[in-house]
Amino acid sequence: MKTKIYLFTCLKSLLLLALISLPGCSPKRVFFYKKPEKDSRIADYKILEIPNFSRTTKEWVPYDSAWEIPDMVAEKLKTTNHFKEIIRGYTDKREGVLLVKGEVTGYNRGCKFCEWFIRINDKGKSSVSVRVMLVDKKTNEILADASIEGRAKSPGYGRSRYIRIVDEITKLIEKVDQGFSDKTTVKNKAL
Repeated sequence: MKTKIYLFTCLKSLLLLALISLPGCSPKRVFFYKKPEKDSRIADYKILEIPNFSRTTKEWVPYDSAWEIPDMVAEKLKTTNHFKEIIRGYTDKREGVLLVKGEVTGYNRGCKFCEWFIRINDKGKSSVSVRVMLVDKKTNEILADASIEGRAKSPGYGRSRYIRIVDEITKLIEKVDQGFSDKTTVKNKAL
């Protein structure tokens, strides 16, 4: 009888430990400083402006992250037809422009030993953190402000480091913009 109670207690403890540790094992984390409003319809934005992101000076971050992440966001949004025009750079236009401001705030190299030893999909892979603000360029109103961290997907280097970050930024932009159905064009401006 005592053995059964002991086993039951151990099982409950392991289950509780698993439930506590699972949220920390997520391949991506999003923390909102300001969530996009759900109920009220925000004006349709016809133009999306995505300049290069800034990089923090407090710690080392991948040098290519400042332009690679915005490029990937523009490429992904080009297929969704949410915007009439996507500008990679700056524009003088102010009416109907949604500005995406970003800063790459952190990088964690990951644990190659953990990646090899644990052998769970993407354990031990590097992760990148980005702070993103979506701003109405005409009024300078911040529509959404979020800090996003995402682990790299396989193989874990190059563009694969940013796939989860790009997915979350794209979701955030799509929440703010309620949809614009004209054909999308992308303009690249030299920065």
